[in-house]
Amino acid sequence: MNNKKVCMVTLEYPPDQWGGLARTVESVAHHVRDMGLEIHVAHFTVLENATVLLDENRKDENRAGVLVHRLQVGRESLPDRPMTIWDSPHTHTFKMIYQSLELLHDSERFDLFHSFFLYPTGYITGLLAQRKWVPSIVTLVGNDVKKYIFCPEMAAFCRGGLENADRVAALSHDLLMTANALSPVANKGRVIFNSVQIPRVSWKSRPIHNRPFKIGCAGIFKYAKGLPYLFKAIKTLRQQHDVTLQLVGTLRDSEKNTYQAMIEKTGIGDILNFQPALSHDRIPEWLCSLDAFVLSSVSEGCPNILMEAMACGLPCVATRVGAVEDLMEDTVSGLIVPWANATAITEAIDRIIRLPDRGMSLGLAARNRMKSFSRKRERREWKTLYREII
Repeated sequence: MNNKKVCMVTLEYPPDQWGGLARTVESVAHHVRDMGLEIHVAHFTVLENATVLLDENRKDENRAGVLVHRLQVGRESLPDRPMTIWDSPHTHTFKMIYQSLELLHDSERFDLFHSFFLYPTGYITGLLAQRKWVPSIVTLVGNDVKKYIFCPEMAAFCRGGLENADRVAALSHDLLMTANALSPVANKGRVIFNSVQIPRVSWKSRPIHNRPFKIGCAGIFKYAKGLPYLFKAIKTLRQQHDVTLQLVGTLRDSEKNTYQAMIEKTGIGDILNFQPALSHDRIPEWLCSLDAFVLSSVSEGCPNILMEAMACGLPCVATRVGAVEDLMEDTVSGLIVPWANATAITEAIDRIIRLPDRGMSLGLAARNRMKSFSRKRERREWKTLYREII
């Protein structure tokens, strides 16, 4: 495979973004780099400006041995009149992504395209790959199939992205099965879980006689993260225990009204602490300061933050979504509960509070479990997939 050129296509990449998608793309890019392939990342940013020119919209940098092309594309403003069948707020942006990628390919002559997220990058990259007779992989991350398939327009894009890809990689079996319901991809689908590094620090149980029990959750908080169910659980828990909830991350604008309404409805504002996102090297220290970590999501891919909490040896409660059942053995290395069920979350956290020795055993088993999800394992699986098509 040496001397082959690979182009990864994404809307998120560090350091501009830090969430699960950005971290997954960077991790896979480093694996491909270590395989001896020449790896390029086409990272697109959408500007609120239609007058972006294709001959001045790209800046290149070498980031840890990965050639990153920062590409800006514009967004068309719709006229101030009733919309016609020809109007679309996305046409200009999608065409610019396609054209920018085509210009980059004409310059570099890639041997493989690898897009992350079906909508819109998977769809657009698949079109170009088919036209240029270049093999392609699309990776399913989470909301690309768990959210956008419920919009008729976006579902059509998602289906096109699945059909045009030579291989479909998914971060969980759940994602692959959902994609297969939209378009038959099982025969060309592969499940490759994220990896995690076991940190030097590890969680240690601390007495809670004179302090509140500290519950944590982290991420980019949107509908999929299920915060309202966690808020309801905390409301019930505080009636029995002295607890606090600490959230670390960012809140999507679309969720701010729901977030505030649920705080008022549950009355937990006085025991809720919201902190901005932490740098990656500070996450283990923060996790080890907690007494339990809760993933209350109603939809997931392969949650990095849960893997990191488990790798620290922290007692964890997680909903049965995405790759959770592959990552965690229920009642052995964590407690798995039904999604969209605040009562189940309450009962699971209550068990950890009342049985601290049980929490310690869950944490120790979780840390040991995460040793199976090493970067070496992840690199081997990506290498196997790449060898199938280049």
